[in-house]
Amino acid sequence: MNAEPKAIGHAPLAGTEASELVRAFWDFMTHEYGTRAIAKANAVEMKLAAQALGLMGVLDAEAFLRDYTTTIGRRIYVPFEPGREDGGWSLWGQLAVCVHEHQHVEQLDRDGWLKFAGKYLLSSAGRAAYEAEAYRCDMELHFWRTGEVLDPKSLAAKLKHYACTSTDIEVAGKALTMSAATVRRGGIVNRASQKAIAWLNVHAPTFKEHA
Repeated sequence: MNAEPKAIGHAPLAGTEASELVRAFWDFMTHEYGTRAIAKANAVEMKLAAQALGLMGVLDAEAFLRDYTTTIGRRIYVPFEPGREDGGWSLWGQLAVCVHEHQHVEQLDRDGWLKFAGKYLLSSAGRAAYEAEAYRCDMELHFWRTGEVLDPKSLAAKLKHYACTSTDIEVAGKALTMSAATVRRGGIVNRASQKAIAWLNVHAPTFKEHA
């Protein structure tokens, strides 16, 4: 399971065309990976998870349902309707988190369900490593859009929300710093980012803010 806070955005996307493109992007990615986007607020299993997290003191139940996208297998539980700006989720944030979550699907396919679930759920170091890899998608998408590189330490600091240790966060920060150097040179390593950016270059080049 992955719970992902709101993705970092930049200048806001707006308008009917942008909304339709974000919907089309989600349709593309879910078709490409055989995934489903499910309204999180209506999912009984997510309400139960929210209550459990709240009782454990890990995360406020309301925040979990409102602010986090959660992926289990090929089900992506979203606290927003793709293409509709509500609940504090920007259109770009919806697009970026879609890529992030599908990198977790890439990890699942690469490592297999047993290894992925075991490392993610039972090892804070394993969870941090998986998240650091997925945060590279955030970097790659942000660089494509703005020509700027997200701060690796700020991304790694998000792992506090995943019950990761200070050592886990430090290691993830170093990995993301190495990723930042590659991103700055225009490298796109993550498979989910490669698919996303190829689609954006064809269908949504106006989302890019730099030459």
